[in-house]
Amino acid sequence: MKEHKFVEIEDFLIDPIFQQYCGEENDLSIQYWENYLKNNPHQAETIDRAKRLYQILSANRRPIQKQLHQFKQTVTDKTTYQKPTPIINYWKWASIAAVLLAVLSVGYYFLNLEKDGTVSTAVVFSQQNLSTKKGEKKEFTLPDGTVVKLNAASQLQLSEDFNQHERRVKLIGEGFFEVQKDAEKPFLVETEDFDIKVLGTVFNVKTYPEASESEAFLLEGLIEMHSKGKNGNAILIRPNQRVSIQRSSKLIPMEEQKLSSPKQQGAKEIVIHELVEDLAAEEINDIAWKNGRLVMADQDFEEVKYMLERWYDVEIELAGEKIKDYRFTATFSNESIQEALKALQDVQPFNFKIYGKKITISEN
Repeated sequence: MKEHKFVEIEDFLIDPIFQQYCGEENDLSIQYWENYLKNNPHQAETIDRAKRLYQILSANRRPIQKQLHQFKQTVTDKTTYQKPTPIINYWKWASIAAVLLAVLSVGYYFLNLEKDGTVSTAVVFSQQNLSTKKGEKKEFTLPDGTVVKLNAASQLQLSEDFNQHERRVKLIGEGFFEVQKDAEKPFLVETEDFDIKVLGTVFNVKTYPEASESEAFLLEGLIEMHSKGKNGNAILIRPNQRVSIQRSSKLIPMEEQKLSSPKQQGAKEIVIHELVEDLAAEEINDIAWKNGRLVMADQDFEEVKYMLERWYDVEIELAGEKIKDYRFTATFSNESIQEALKALQDVQPFNFKIYGKKITISEN
């Protein structure tokens, strides 16, 4: 076999012998790479990551096999097994970028495509902007090992220097975080209303722009929440506590809430809820969405409208002021949008008409 310089993950991915090794297609290829590993133990981690990436690509067999074939042809035409020159290196990277852009949607790799179109797992390496559409949920593994699951219609932006000195992200929508512990690199979540600082913990943040409030719920560990604004304060949230913050409000520390009301502080109400019951994680309403349950807890129709739109990928028009004040408590999992609306009709009287993805709800 000819000499080939293997340094980065991409160097392994474009090598046909390495691809045969990953797919266990050829005994000679397997023997070659097993010997290579013995002679180059310092590259074991890089080889393992490259192998996993190739297997991820091969597992998703929609247009990817065709793209991989084109990828190999393109790169082979412009790469030799001799010491690379700057020009060859340029073409190699250009080819890699072009194909990975087309196949992998720039920088993250999907696993386990669900029947309903949602993606259960994605491994993130260089992509800074992660998002979900209405009607889907995605789980991402960030470069530091942190696992984030995004609810429908959500966005997560990683800072350009993520995992260098700190791990900073910005969230719009809802996300469930299982943060990898790293005392030297704090994990920071920025939202419109507050920032959260953690070292390693499990928590949920909900901050949809159209919602009347944003909130954080802590399942494990300890997080520090900082309010936005010139006079911002900070509070500590402990396990099984949820902090709900009204929009445009000033965060009031827990000890101050016991002494004065929000009106006295010149701010809207800040509520700290404590989960008293000893419930299993899958039974907690605050994170029910990640377990496939849509929970409404005494919420008005306007709030329910947004929840249904995100969950079912529909557009809903509420025709009439009276119905906007209707309140609902319900839980849905596998129901269709029509079944969900019929169930809500048993609670409050209203009419609805469905036109594809558009729904009109009117007074009865």
